[in-house]
This record gives sequence, structure tokens and C-alpha cells, in this order.
Amino acid sequence: MRAVLFAALAATLALAACGQSSDTSSGATASAEAEAVPTGPELSGVGVLSSLEGRTAAIDHEGVEGGLPAGRTEFRAYATVLAEVPLEPGSRVTFKYQDAEPMPVLTELTAR
Repeated sequence: MRAVLFAALAATLALAACGQSSDTSSGATASAEAEAVPTGPELSGVGVLSSLEGRTAAIDHEGVEGGLPAGRTEFRAYATVLAEVPLEPGSRVTFKYQDAEPMPVLTELTAR
């Protein structure tokens, strides 16, 4: 009976140790990959979708009052924003964004 209890205790301790690591780099990597939350006012602009790769949309846009000067800017875009309208490079768009690091975040993207 003691042998069974000892084996169960040993198995429990072995399972408890699984997944524990003294290397904290994986936790640091997860923190480094965490995205900044957009802050500040939501600004609006118009432009042409230059490229769309994964969650990054590049837009050639006119100047945004109180925001970006005219030019090409890369924005991070969430799937919910990209799913609202099927877009292809070269499409005229209106967009809304908020500032965030490392790049601004699209909160709305629609075909014009």
C-alpha cells in the first residue's frame, strides 16, 4: 500500500514540475510582443490602399488635420476592421486611426 502511495506522490510531483523552467526569456518575449493600446483622439483621413500584408496596411493618404502629414503610412489593423470590407491594393479608402506604438492602429477602414 505504501508503494502505491509513494508512486502516486512521485507521479504528482513529476507532473507538477513539468512546464516549469528557470528560463524567463519566454515570458519576456511574450511581454515584448504585447501590443500598445491605442490612445488619444480618433482621427480621419482619405487615401489609397497601397498594400495589405497580414495585419499591416500601408495607405498613401492626404494630410490628416491634427495628425499625419500627407504621405504613405503603415497602420496596424485588427481582423475585425479588415473583415468589414473586401479591399485590394489601389482601392480608394476612408479610414480612422488612433496613435499607438510601434505604429498607428486603424479603427475603421471603408471603400470610397
